[in-house]
Amino acid sequence: MHSHHKAMEGSTSKETHFRVVITSDAFKAKSQPARHRMVYTLLKDEMAQEGGIHALQLRTRTIDEDARQATEDVTSA
Repeated sequence: MHSHHKAMEGSTSKETHFRVVITSDAFKAKSQPARHRMVYTLLKDEMAQEGGIHALQLRTRTIDEDARQATEDVTSA
């Protein structure tokens, strides 16, 4: 067990690391750090709980950014 996971020992939750992709126009005109702050604000209670979310990897996009990425993925395949 990693030393930074010691606090999770004995926790009933075994899932503490998450990768999340969020697509929303609420992110328009916002920087990546601002987008992440929005998400962390929504999840603050879950992040603070013992045995709650320990690590969160975020990918935040607007609907237009998501569509552009999908087009790039198709053309590069």
